[in-house]
Amino acid sequence: MGCACNQRGKQQFEVAMDAGRGRVAFTSGSRPTATTVAQRYTGSAVRIKGSDELVHHTEQYEVAKDGGKGPVVFAHSDVDQALAHAGTLAGAVVRERETGELVQPVPAASLTKDVEETAEAPA
Repeated sequence: MGCACNQRGKQQFEVAMDAGRGRVAFTSGSRPTATTVAQRYTGSAVRIKGSDELVHHTEQYEVAKDGGKGPVVFAHSDVDQALAHAGTLAGAVVRERETGELVQPVPAASLTKDVEETAEAPA
């Protein structure tokens, strides 16, 4: 294997097991190469080395920081796993990967209905 002396400062990508939370199985300076390798490991994700930001995953649900405006930091096919992980991060949301539809927090429309029904109840 060649020397990595000229690689300083170049962005590296890691293939991490367990939806990006587990051990690192592979590291590369090439995002396409890391993505290809990740397809060989079920439940793995590609993240930027030294951060928790996922740049590739194949799971159905993803957890994003800062109300969905921040980076995706976790992904899972089980919504309960995604919700549990989001509960450990302040301001994180769970959304479907394909549609971007929020799973958590619950849309405000349903919360408003509950508040109106509670307000009408006698004290």
